[in-house]
Amino acid sequence: MLRKGRIIVSLGMLLVMVLTFGGLFVPVLPHWQFLPAILAENFLALALILAVTFLFGRVYCSVLCPLGISQDLVIWLSGRRRKKRRAFAFARERRGLRYAVLFLAGLSILFGYPLFLGLVDPYSIFGRILNDLFALPVSYGWNAIVGLSERYDWLPLLMKTEVQQPSAWAAVLAGIYLIVLVALSWRHGRAYCHTICPVGTLLGTVSRFSVFRPVIDADRCIHCGACERTCPSACIDAKTGVIDSSRCVDCFDCLTLCPKDALHFSRSHHAQQKVRMTETEPADTPPSGPVMTRRELLGTTALAIGTVAAGLVRSRSAMSAAVGAWGLEGEASILPPGAQSADSFYTHCTSCHLCVSRCPSGVLLSSGPENGALHLLQPHMDFSQGYCVYNCNLCSAACPTGAIRPLSLAEKQQTKIGLARYDKQQCLITRDGIVCGNCARHCLTQAITMVEDRDGRSYPVVDDAACIGCGSCEYHCPAEPSAIHIIGIAELLR
Repeated sequence: MLRKGRIIVSLGMLLVMVLTFGGLFVPVLPHWQFLPAILAENFLALALILAVTFLFGRVYCSVLCPLGISQDLVIWLSGRRRKKRRAFAFARERRGLRYAVLFLAGLSILFGYPLFLGLVDPYSIFGRILNDLFALPVSYGWNAIVGLSERYDWLPLLMKTEVQQPSAWAAVLAGIYLIVLVALSWRHGRAYCHTICPVGTLLGTVSRFSVFRPVIDADRCIHCGACERTCPSACIDAKTGVIDSSRCVDCFDCLTLCPKDALHFSRSHHAQQKVRMTETEPADTPPSGPVMTRRELLGTTALAIGTVAAGLVRSRSAMSAAVGAWGLEGEASILPPGAQSADSFYTHCTSCHLCVSRCPSGVLLSSGPENGALHLLQPHMDFSQGYCVYNCNLCSAACPTGAIRPLSLAEKQQTKIGLARYDKQQCLITRDGIVCGNCARHCLTQAITMVEDRDGRSYPVVDDAACIGCGSCEYHCPAEPSAIHIIGIAELLR
C-alpha cells in the first residue's frame, strides 16, 4: 500500500511539474524544491521538508523531487527491458565524495556565485533538460497537431504555441546531462541521488536521525537478499541486515518483495538492528555497513547545517572584486523586471530556466561565455530574439529562488530595466531615406516619438523618463545592425 501510494503521488507531482514548465500550471511546486527554498528564504517550505525528513526519512526525494522521480521511471524501464527487475547490490557509502560536493555547494552559495550549485541541483538540472532539450520538439509536435486539427476540423479551439529556440550550447549541455543520468539510472539505480546530489546528502544527514524508517526484523530475516537486489539506492546490506537510512529514499520497493515479511516501515529504537548471525559468523562480530563514529556524525551534521546557513547568509561582496579582476564577470547583462540588482539576481539564480520556459516572447535566454564564466546558464534578455511584453509578469511570478522578485502587473509596467539609445547613422531614414517609424509605432509607453529635423525628415527621439527598456523598439527595428538598442541599468551606472 505504501509503495502504490508513493508511486501514484510521485507520478502526479512529476506531471504537474512538467505542465508547470509547459505553462499550463501555476508555478507552485517549484517553490517547494529544497535548494530554491533556501535561496528564497522560504522558511515554511524548509521547515516542512526538514520536519517530514526527520519523521519519515527522504520522502522528498521519492515524491517531490522531479529528477528523482524521473530516475525511478528509467529504473522501471530498465527492469521491463530485461524482462526482470534490475538486480542491484549493496555498496558502501561514498561519504567523502558526498560531503565534498555538499561543501562545494555551500561555498558556491556563500560567496554568491551559485554556478556549481546550479550544475548539481536536481531541480535545476531537471528544468534545463525539460526546457533546453524537450521544449523545442514538443512545440513543433504540438503545432503539427494543431495544424491537423485545423485542417480536419477536429478541435477548433486548439491554438499553436510560439516556438522558442534555445541556444545550441544550452541544448548540448542538457543533452549530456540526460545521457549521463539515464545511463547511471539504467545500470546503477539512484547513483546520482546517493552520491552526487547535495540535496540528497543534506536530507540524508537528517534522515540518519529519522523516527520512522524501513527496519529489518532480525527474527524473520533469512538473508535471501531480495531486498538488497531491488534497492535502487544500494543501501541495504542483506548479509548483516543494515539499512543505510541516509541513502534510503523511501521508495518502499523492498517492503513488497520480502518473502518472510521481515521488512517494515516502523519506528526505529536504534540506528539499525543487527540480524542474527549466520553459522559461519562469530557472535561478537560487529555489523558491517554504514556505521559512523560520533565524531563523523557530528562533522557531517555540522556541514549540513553550515550549508543551510550559508544559503541564508550568503554575500557576494566577498568575492566580487576578486573574480572581476580575473575577468570572470563578463559583460553587463540586461536582467528581467524583478531582478532588484545584478548582485541579487546572480546570487539567487540557479539556472532552472523556469522563467525562460514561461516567457511568451522568447526574450529570456541562457547566458553564454560572453557574460562571464561564473554566469553560465543564468538567464539574460536578448532583444534580437524578442522583447519584454508589456502586459506580462510571468517570470517574476514563476521564479522559485527569489532571483526575480514577484511584481504585480502595474509594478512591472513601471519597472525600468534599461534605456533605449538611438544611433542616427544606422537608421534607415539616414542611410536609405526610408521613413520607418517602427520603434515609435511599437513603443507601448510612448517613450519614442518621431520629431521632424531641419532636413524635413522625422527621426526617433527617446524620452528617458518614460522608457522602461522593454526592447520592443530594438526587436522591431528593421535596420542591420539595429539603429536603436537597449542599455542595461548596470551599464548606465558605470
